[in-house]
Amino acid sequence: METITIDQKQEKTTLDSNTTKNQIYTIYERYYELSLKCARDKDLLEAFQDPENTVAFMTDGKKDNTYVWIENGKPWKGCGMKIPQNTRVILDYETAWPNLYFTKKGGSKETVTIKESPLFVQVFSNGKEGIKTIKRELLSENGVSKVILPFDTEDLQYYDAILILPCFIPNKDMLTKVYCKDNKETAEIVLTTT
Repeated sequence: METITIDQKQEKTTLDSNTTKNQIYTIYERYYELSLKCARDKDLLEAFQDPENTVAFMTDGKKDNTYVWIENGKPWKGCGMKIPQNTRVILDYETAWPNLYFTKKGGSKETVTIKESPLFVQVFSNGKEGIKTIKRELLSENGVSKVILPFDTEDLQYYDAILILPCFIPNKDMLTKVYCKDNKETAEIVLTTT
């Protein structure tokens, strides 16, 4: 009889990685689904781009415990992100990766910036002491970056949060068709920016 010893730390890492990957895929899938629906439904696009509703669309679909969009009797249950309710979301067609800014209210001009890009996260603060790097981390594929803000949860109320998200709604997209010089009737390449 053979005995196999399972490394519980390795098993937990694999489970955590799968959970992270599933969460990433679910958020992406829901956001792309929302983006495509917005391209086909002008009323949905207007509701999504309304600053009063955008956080609800990106999180659990609710504002003040009421779904912000119901289509054919089915509520939009959000994309699955977790964002403070008082966050202002800006949908930007030119941004490829999310950027999150926390700016202290009042005259202090203190800002904490979180910049995401493929496999990389940078966090810096800008205040009385100048620009200071808080974190700069290269991530593994499907990894998780844990960012610790330099203030407590209850202090969030003293900051304006702005999240700039890439906008994938294809209403501003175009087809690019590439032809060869000897055949200007049949495109050899057809693509979009998405």
